[in-house]
Amino acid sequence: MDRTFRGAIAGIIGGIIMDVWDLISYHFLQIGSFRYLDWAAMMIYGEPPENIYETIVSLITQVLWAGFLGIIFSFILIKITSRGYLIKGALYGFIASFIIFAIPVLFKVPHLDQTGPNTQISHFIGAIIYGVTTAAVLHWLDSTPGVKNKS
Repeated sequence: MDRTFRGAIAGIIGGIIMDVWDLISYHFLQIGSFRYLDWAAMMIYGEPPENIYETIVSLITQVLWAGFLGIIFSFILIKITSRGYLIKGALYGFIASFIIFAIPVLFKVPHLDQTGPNTQISHFIGAIIYGVTTAAVLHWLDSTPGVKNKS
């Protein structure tokens, strides 16, 4: 399993855990006004998902995007070392989230350009959960015998 694949797996797992938080925060705690999958839907369809099919496609897209971000993180760790990987993961999740959610504001994407502080707090918590989970899974994959074949 090479570095790209390990990063993708770690990012996908981190994305799934982040989405669990997001769905709990949105549906049960009613903290935010939109979900990560709504963000993906806006990027794909230009509007929030209107049916279960669009919701599923949006969720899958968002999880695959999280896998892509995991790949980037895995290669960043090569350059900055993995010491303090959980803190670096949390910081990476926060920074990635900040950039990703700043883009709709800069380009005035409807439904995403004006979110309240509760949604942002929920998403920043989710991003930190993503970063820590991705870092922990990547660290585990990097140290598991038989998994690390190539850098």
